[in-house]
Amino acid sequence: MLTACPECDTLVQIDQIDSQKRAVCPNCRCVLCHVQGHHNQLIQAFSFSALLFLCASLFPNFITYTQHGITQVVSLWQALMLLADHYSYFLAGLFAFTILIMPIAVSLLLLLAHTNYWQVINAHNARHLAKLLSALKPLNLTDIFLVAVLVSAFKLMSFAELEMGLGFWAYILFVLCFIEALSLFDHEFMWRNQTQCNLHLIEPKENATTLPAVLKRCKVCGFLGEGDRCQRCYAKLKYRKAQSIQKSLAWMLTSVVLLIPANFLPIMDTISLGLHTPATIFSGVQVLWEDGSYPVATLIFLASICIPVLKALLLSYLLIRVKIPKDPLKATKVYRLLEFIGRWSMIDVFVVIILVSLVQLGTVLNVEPEIGIVFFTLMVLCQIAAVNSFDPRLLWDKNNQ
Repeated sequence: MLTACPECDTLVQIDQIDSQKRAVCPNCRCVLCHVQGHHNQLIQAFSFSALLFLCASLFPNFITYTQHGITQVVSLWQALMLLADHYSYFLAGLFAFTILIMPIAVSLLLLLAHTNYWQVINAHNARHLAKLLSALKPLNLTDIFLVAVLVSAFKLMSFAELEMGLGFWAYILFVLCFIEALSLFDHEFMWRNQTQCNLHLIEPKENATTLPAVLKRCKVCGFLGEGDRCQRCYAKLKYRKAQSIQKSLAWMLTSVVLLIPANFLPIMDTISLGLHTPATIFSGVQVLWEDGSYPVATLIFLASICIPVLKALLLSYLLIRVKIPKDPLKATKVYRLLEFIGRWSMIDVFVVIILVSLVQLGTVLNVEPEIGIVFFTLMVLCQIAAVNSFDPRLLWDKNNQ
């Protein structure tokens, strides 16, 4: 089967694999797909286990903390309800999507896509389900949330006694199973295994090494075709993302503007025995450093202060490289780095969500969100949109001519 690399448009035979059982682009070394063996059973097992452990983590005790003789026992579900009832629907929605909606939807879709029923499901329904899975998979933040829980625990240890409950350990097992299921998942294999969607497909027969302008790679299923619609999933076909450079630049500049209030305005307020202690991102890092939590302070500093600035600089470099083509392989590696580090800026957002939803001891100890967390969340989302708007194939266009 002939396919095109999503990053440089090099045409590759999908059955040409390397010694590691992968189909790899010879130009930019992008992994196009893994050869499937017993992965179906493994994905089913890990997806089902992830669902069980997630359900097991919602209602049992997640964390218990005690200060001045007052003990608070909180589950994840109670934390979500408290956040929605007393504080912010925006933060509660983000919390619910991260720990509940997205993992359940993706796990169920993974189970469905690796059963015999998937091969005979109605083609129309299969297209929509596969599109939904493709859209949800990159939004996985469960591992980031788990790191944020650990960071929050370090912060709470400075003024309260902590005990992690059954829900916390069940959530760790859920994250491990969920990430393993995603790592085994092969998007191309899922589409090739859908019998109804592959009926009457006309495979492109092209001997060139790079994608000609007449063929377009579907952004949803990866199939090569001509015309305005994909033969396999009926998505609109475009040779390149429309106005990719302009959109990326606009989102990046917006994130840079939001970065200023995000760093200088307080993101949360800790109220202990009536004493208010508002904290910005930098002051939170400073407190952790002074308390001796050097690894946590370094992690927060890198994820919340250094990474947003680094992302803006790297994206500027990519935009320049499109206009001044030079070493596209190096630029593509920079793009992959941007995709990888983009999610980690969400750590501080989740830390605030966790502390606000868990720490409620009346007049003894409370944590409340402040306006800075809204600016910071919007800044992170703008940077993610900037990276997603950029089309890495533009880096290779001059090289392929």
